[in-house]
Amino acid sequence: MRIRKFKKEDAVKVSNIIRKCLKEVNIRDYPKKAIVSLCDFFTPSLIISNSKNRTIFVAVEGEKIIGTARLKENTVFTVFVDPKVHKKGVGTKLMDKVEELAKRNGFKITKVPSSLGAFEFYKHRGYRKVKTIHSKDHGDTIEMIKKL
Repeated sequence: MRIRKFKKEDAVKVSNIIRKCLKEVNIRDYPKKAIVSLCDFFTPSLIISNSKNRTIFVAVEGEKIIGTARLKENTVFTVFVDPKVHKKGVGTKLMDKVEELAKRNGFKITKVPSSLGAFEFYKHRGYRKVKTIHSKDHGDTIEMIKKL
C-alpha cells in the first residue's frame, strides 16, 4: 500500500469510498437522515472543488483506492478507509502523511473534527477532546487537537 496525492480522475472512487463508509460504518452512530445528507454532500464534483484549497491524499493498494484524508492548513478532514481494510494500518498511514505535512508547513498542532466512531482512533494517536459540537441535521462531532 502507498499514499499519494489525489488526482481529479480519483474523484468518483474517493466519493464511493466515503459513501460506503458512511453507509456501513457511520450509520452505527448517526441517524439515517444524517447519513443520506452526507452521502448527497460528498459528490465527485465537491471533492474536485475541495482539492483546490485542501491537500487530499489517497491510500492505494495496487490500482485500487482504499482510503482518503484531507488537510487544510492544520485541520484534518474526511479521513475514510474502505471498511474491508479497517484495522490494517491504512488510516494510520494516511494520518502520518497529513500530520507530517502540517508539521512541515510549520504548524505546532493539528485539529480534527472526529465522528463518534473515529474518536478512539484519534485518541490512540494522541489527540484530545476539546469539545463536542451538536448539529441537528448531522449529529455530534468531537473537536480534537494534537501537539505535533
